[in-house]
Amino acid sequence: PDLHIFYICRAGGLFMKKCLLFFIVVMVIGFLAPNLFLIDIMAMDKSNMNNDTNSDYIIDKQNLNSENNRKLNTYFDAEKDFPETIKLLLTEKNEVVELQFDDYIKGVLIGEVPMTYKIEALKAQAIVARTYTLNKLKNNPNVHKDADMCDDINCCQAYKTKEYAFASWDDEEENEKWTKLEEAVNSTFQKVITYEGNLIAAFFHANSGGRTENAKYVWGGEDVPYLQSVEGNEIDIYEDTKSFTKAEFAELIKDFVKDYDKNNYSIDILDYTESGRVNNLKIGDAVIKATDLRKVLGLRSTNFKVRKDENDNVQFNTIGYGHGVGMSQEGANQMASEGATYEEIIKHYYTGVEVE
Repeated sequence: PDLHIFYICRAGGLFMKKCLLFFIVVMVIGFLAPNLFLIDIMAMDKSNMNNDTNSDYIIDKQNLNSENNRKLNTYFDAEKDFPETIKLLLTEKNEVVELQFDDYIKGVLIGEVPMTYKIEALKAQAIVARTYTLNKLKNNPNVHKDADMCDDINCCQAYKTKEYAFASWDDEEENEKWTKLEEAVNSTFQKVITYEGNLIAAFFHANSGGRTENAKYVWGGEDVPYLQSVEGNEIDIYEDTKSFTKAEFAELIKDFVKDYDKNNYSIDILDYTESGRVNNLKIGDAVIKATDLRKVLGLRSTNFKVRKDENDNVQFNTIGYGHGVGMSQEGANQMASEGATYEEIIKHYYTGVEVE
């Protein structure tokens, strides 16, 4: 659990009303928390900026280890399980809007992936988003008081409107991109991913860094047969470096290690997961899950190397972006570029599933 990009308004490139809308958006975002930029980057255009998702941040979405996800309430019945509409909580406005189900899926794709992706990758993303939504509706129907889903990627999925997309896309590309988006959603109408007749928890992320992760290492609990570690298939593995002074690091990890700032503790990696990500570390006497450390430090992934320099600064070098579970969006696009169909993409990232 778990991609947006700003497009610069080129001189003469947008009509006056679009420029005005664009600059209003820029001014509003400028006064919001920096995390909004991070979320936008992560969910809209991974080709220019790395991100975490499920779409990411792309971000650890629902907790796979929850009891709701372990109950067999995911049996799929096409005649009963597709709602005509969905109530969506727009978190910035604290407003609930009702949308046609597939219009919601289109908005998820706008928020999650760039329309420069190959059409088969977009189709795969549409099916993944549809499956993820239906699974959550069946297993976690009361997360929001008056809504089915929200647009917060830390809780549900990213969502952006058609108006947002057209204000972001260049004039000469907007109709082509919208047609492509509609094809991805409409041509996969009501298609979902199942495992032994049940809807899967269709997690996805931006970039696996070379190999996806087994879900049990991220959320714990039992092994999930369709969320195994497989080849990521990305070309770019999203390398990143993040450094902290001793004081900064001590403050961030104080819930794990109370006295880091007063000691010269080493940072030792204890073991790795089967995908090569860090599983557990030891700092002082504390053993820390890499997934927990990633959250408090804001690291892009748990696939990292760590070192301390002569001034006790701590540096993490990461590859990949996201929790690494399920479909890699970058990998899916690369597979599509090499001729894979959406079904081949889905069956690669989700072991033993069916698309129906």
